[in-house]
Amino acid sequence: MQVIYLDSRQQSFIPSKKPIVLALGFFDGVHKGHQFVIQTAGKIANQRGLPLAVMTFNRHASRIFHHDSSSTFRYLTTLKQKAELIEKLHADILYVVDFNQHFAGLSPKTFIEKYVIGLNAKIVVAGFDYTFGQGGTTTIDSMAAISNHRIQTVTVRELDSQRLKIGSSRIRKLIGQGRIKEANKLLGHPYGTTGKLIHAQIDGLSIVNPSSRLQQLPQTGSYLCDVTVSKEKQKIIVRVRQPKKGHATAVIYINRKAFHNLPHISSLPVSIKWLSE
Repeated sequence: MQVIYLDSRQQSFIPSKKPIVLALGFFDGVHKGHQFVIQTAGKIANQRGLPLAVMTFNRHASRIFHHDSSSTFRYLTTLKQKAELIEKLHADILYVVDFNQHFAGLSPKTFIEKYVIGLNAKIVVAGFDYTFGQGGTTTIDSMAAISNHRIQTVTVRELDSQRLKIGSSRIRKLIGQGRIKEANKLLGHPYGTTGKLIHAQIDGLSIVNPSSRLQQLPQTGSYLCDVTVSKEKQKIIVRVRQPKKGHATAVIYINRKAFHNLPHISSLPVSIKWLSE
């Protein structure tokens, strides 16, 4: 999968040599609803013999408009994790847009001209709740008309579980409450975080510094996880301690002694797949 980064301050982008089918969305978590959108676009791409492209953003809108310390927004995936999950859905191209103040101010027409037609997209697929352009109120159903029908659009219906929408906000809440099994069912894959194992210990347990302080972690408690440290994998209990309000960020602890052949260096890569509470 080719990953291409787009900056709104560029006058124009290099279009795909072939027309593309473009799936639009923020895709945080790449949950079952997101998978349905990308798979729908993939089926159309296969039928037409066209490349499948996916467009996402490097940050959530709330990090632009509510970026002070009071912002409580947390991601389900880092950009690297998101790219890995999208690649598993057989995307040929991943466009990563720099979501900044300038991009947020683009009119719907400018967005279509530059980010859709300008990339040689002929068919655009998005979820029913996808919006674009300044103010974030223009829906995918309006895109064909705004483009003077130079592009075709496909709107993907809502995907539900227990009569509730499968959405990133719902999954974040479940993970925050420590309801890992429920969250994983909606994700369609185990929730994952990454970090670095350091020598610092508390009560005999080693600390994992997360790769992103903005990624959602479960509430204080103990969780069964598949943990990989420097290529050695063990199913162990991971402990989380959430801070009191106004204090430092959450801390992750694991038992380093559960791993038998770790290199003797101070910082080791850690991958955690959260399985159950």
